[in-house]
Formats: sequence, C-alpha cells, structure tokens
Amino acid sequence: MNKEKKASRGRPKKFDRTHVLDIALQNYWKHGINQVSINELCKLASVSKPSIYREFGGEDGLMCAVLQHYESSVLSPMLGFLSTEAAFDETLQNLAFYSTDEVRDSDMPKGCLFANMKELRLNLGEATAEQINLTYENVILAFEQWVNGAKERGEFKTTTMESRFAAIYIYAQISFAQSQMMKGESSEDVRAILQVALSVL
Repeated sequence: MNKEKKASRGRPKKFDRTHVLDIALQNYWKHGINQVSINELCKLASVSKPSIYREFGGEDGLMCAVLQHYESSVLSPMLGFLSTEAAFDETLQNLAFYSTDEVRDSDMPKGCLFANMKELRLNLGEATAEQINLTYENVILAFEQWVNGAKERGEFKTTTMESRFAAIYIYAQISFAQSQMMKGESSEDVRAILQVALSVL
C-alpha cells in the first residue's frame, strides 16, 4: 500500500507540448536558434531533457516542431493579408508595415524566426531543414497565388514578370527587412527601405 502511494506521489506531471513549443519559439526567436541550448529550454519550460527527447526525438525534432508552430501562429496570420479584397498596392503597403512593425514595451521579438532558421539551415538537422523547405514553398505559393490574382484584376503593373519570381522577390525583401530589424536597425529606416524595394511592383 505504501509503495503504491509513493509511486503515485512520484508520478511525473503531464507533458505540456504547447507550453514547451511556446517557450522554445520565444527564446529561439529572441536570442537566435544557435544561442539557446536544449538544457536552457528545459529549465525555462520546467521539463526534463528525457521528456523532450521522448516527445520530439531530440533537438532536431524540437526545432522542426517549433517551426511548424511558428508557421501556424505567426506566418499564417501575416499571409492572411493576401486573402483580403484590398487592392494589390494597398496590401503591399500593409505587408511592409506589418513586417516592420515594432510594438514598444512589448516582449515580442524583432525580426523573423523563419528567416533566421533559413539563414542557418546548413547547421541544422535533417528534419528541420526539410521543414524549412516546406515552409518556404508554402509562403512562396501564397505570394504567387496573390500575384496571379492581382494580374487577373489588372493591378500588377510589371506584367512581364513571372508570378513565382515576383513571389520570391517579395519574400526576399521582407525577409531581409526583418533580418535587419533582428540586428537592431530601427523599424522606421527598415520600413522606408522595404517600401522602396517593393515600389518596383
């Protein structure tokens, strides 16, 4: 009887996957994925290292899951701008503002976690690298479909530019702007440069 009570008392708490992903996402995003160890994440999330390995299979699996979480919680809302009925130029300006928006007195990190991961992909695990490719294609496809719609409505002035090339160009400019913000550049300066880069469209 006493043994049963001890076993029950010593049973580990239920692993909160979403909590761990939120902690990892915030810290990878704020400090950079190469600046946060799995041991630090375990302390911050109040979980054991073995539980991380059981749930995600290791650091590569954790990073892959974090990127999936980032895509659904951060990238998808941004891409939601593309599904509005606003004119192409208006949506482009909204994207430029949203991508370089800096909320003062906020714990929200600057820049883009995905851009940071993509830049360091050669140093990441196989599962994370595959997810980076998948996320990239999802983003480019969303931009490409948006450009196609703008062409059909006669709102895309550079008619000779292929839609996929335009999508890659737009993403590249936004990604560069966010990486500059992550390095400490002011949002006003970065936004002005981004708006000039996007004005060719």
